[in-house]
Amino acid sequence: MSVPNIWYLIKFFTEERYADQFMAGELYLNTLDYFRQVESADSDGRADLTEGIAMWWQPHDLVMKINFPGMGEVEITKNDLAGPVSMSFHHHNNLHLFCVYAIHTTGFEVIDGQLSLSPEQVDELQAQLQIDERCMQFGKFAVITPAVPFLAQLKTALAGEHHRAQAKLVEYYNEETFHGEIPLKEIPFRKQKRFSYQKEFRLCVFPRTSEEADNASPITINIGDISHICAKVESSQLPELIQLKTEPEPPLRTN
Repeated sequence: MSVPNIWYLIKFFTEERYADQFMAGELYLNTLDYFRQVESADSDGRADLTEGIAMWWQPHDLVMKINFPGMGEVEITKNDLAGPVSMSFHHHNNLHLFCVYAIHTTGFEVIDGQLSLSPEQVDELQAQLQIDERCMQFGKFAVITPAVPFLAQLKTALAGEHHRAQAKLVEYYNEETFHGEIPLKEIPFRKQKRFSYQKEFRLCVFPRTSEEADNASPITINIGDISHICAKVESSQLPELIQLKTEPEPPLRTN
């Protein structure tokens, strides 16, 4: 399988002052449990009741037996279930997450930092670069930053503050067909396919102490000013800014 190439990261903001804070290097991280329980009046796609799922079982492949004191054993089969059964671990609730949209490509050769493709691949590349209109609901303002320098600055800041963290693209599973357990280390980075349009890159920061593990409050990590590598735009401008430009091959020369 080809390794994805991440080119740019986009962070959406409801207010311009939050975008400015981000460009000043302040990253605001909410907890995983926040995204599970947040109520979104405009259904902008941030809320996810299935966030942090560890096990997802389809009804047709599940039989559960539960013992209740004084009642004996109760068996639950597909006839008793209206949909899939899920389980999650409590200790994931207070993991802190920083989520951004990732412009990335898969399946194309990269030479000297540039994509190399045939004319037949142009439509596929354009489809991979396209930003779904639903993402514009995340906020009026967007900050675009090249991935490599941003992640390098982030890595330095995390090490300086002795944070234990992991960052990578989210993988999406088909909630209608998937049946089984998600590997423990992958749980914060798996979401259901209905969210795949968000193309999310996620930073997960783990608690350093038991006190932090019990703290359900958001945290802020300062990575230093990044305004020199960022561009702030209105979200509505993104489709016209993220356009594919190809350079035709020079014509053959004949003597």
